[in-house]
Amino acid sequence: MLWLPARLAGGRRRQQRKEVFSRMTGAMYAAIGGLKTHMNNLNVIGNNVANVNTAGFKAQRQIFQETIYTTSRSGSNGTVTTGGVTPSQTGFGAQVGSIDLLMSPSTFNPTGADLDCMIEGDGFLMVGNKDAVINGAEDYGKLMLTRVGDLCQDPNGYICDGQGNVVYGFATVVNPYYDPTLEEGTDAYIAAEKIANAAGFTVKDKYAVSSQLVPLRVPTAAAEPTEKNGGIDKDGKHVWERGDPVYDLLGGVASDTDSSRTNINLADGKYFKDGAIDEGSLPEGTGSIDGKTTIQDYTGPVPNLEGKYVNLKSMSINKNGAIVGTGDSGTVVLGYVAIANVDSPSGVTHVGGPYYQALEGAGDITVSAVGGIMSGRYLNNQVPKTDGNTTTVPPMDDALGNGKGVGIRNGGLEASSTDVATEFANMIVTQRGYQANTRIITVTDSMLEELVNMKR
Repeated sequence: MLWLPARLAGGRRRQQRKEVFSRMTGAMYAAIGGLKTHMNNLNVIGNNVANVNTAGFKAQRQIFQETIYTTSRSGSNGTVTTGGVTPSQTGFGAQVGSIDLLMSPSTFNPTGADLDCMIEGDGFLMVGNKDAVINGAEDYGKLMLTRVGDLCQDPNGYICDGQGNVVYGFATVVNPYYDPTLEEGTDAYIAAEKIANAAGFTVKDKYAVSSQLVPLRVPTAAAEPTEKNGGIDKDGKHVWERGDPVYDLLGGVASDTDSSRTNINLADGKYFKDGAIDEGSLPEGTGSIDGKTTIQDYTGPVPNLEGKYVNLKSMSINKNGAIVGTGDSGTVVLGYVAIANVDSPSGVTHVGGPYYQALEGAGDITVSAVGGIMSGRYLNNQVPKTDGNTTTVPPMDDALGNGKGVGIRNGGLEASSTDVATEFANMIVTQRGYQANTRIITVTDSMLEELVNMKR
């Protein structure tokens, strides 16, 4: 029998204890990782349960994921004479793999408020500050997305949500292509209708819906008509009545080479002088579309404004997303709420409260209105332009979606998607998992104590 010197034998024993100690502390660190991951899962469950009555809340789920592995023996495929072996690996606990938003639509919660609404299907309302300018699809990110439709009218006539953010949509405006002198079926009517249809308008409707994305607002009220302010014509006929809605006028384009139009707010009063349009006050670069009507050509009556908004006795939102008000002068349609869809709804990023933004992971935003109202149109009333044999189409990103897979249900809000029974079951499983990991730490500590107390 071969005897080793005492010093070498003692060094070997110390090395063996060190290896055993390392393996055992690995188990402890794996358990600690499990504790942290289970604690984080409990945070997710707690947030879901806390928001069980939060309108529009979307529950989250945590996916557990394994951490790193060490390989003590590599695998082999075998040879002609020997079989293969599988690799031997030891894992070191669990970690958070992902925390996912469960964006599937929830149930309807009636509130009785006429302007409360729920989006049926995928999509979000678009809200933000009043001064957001949407020149193209690249500007959609300026607005926030929400599933909570707790809408109301603020003192300035804007349609806002419960947090004071204005709701963006497609507003009703004076139709720049409206021409009551044209008779249907005539060559002039057909030619004018073709040009109007290219922009999504018609020549026979006095008002139209602009595809510019703007804050929705109650129209301004007309003042008491008199002969002096133009409200009564020379024959004594009323051109408008007191309180009649005065819609925005669809103005010109940003430049003569650009086909996008803007809405010019009649309430400003700065574009009019002595009852007519003051061309000198128009925005720089105002031009025309295919040589057709611009704000300069508007010949309709310019109502003297009271400086306040139409007094609406009631206001509601219908199944097509139209915000409709009823006042002394009849029914007023403010416009249609915009619905935003993203490539990956679960990839949106929370930015506080009920609001999301389509940042990295969400993909591109597509904007539409419910029921195909804006189908076939482009943002900012852009139209294809033909120059000889060449037709230039607006950017495809500016094309508005059909929105036919989405609906609006009024009189209530979307309920929280938290399933209490599922959350409680997950809480029990998480608690037991946490408890099991603490047991691993206790057992590891006991074994380490035995190791430390070993005699030399």
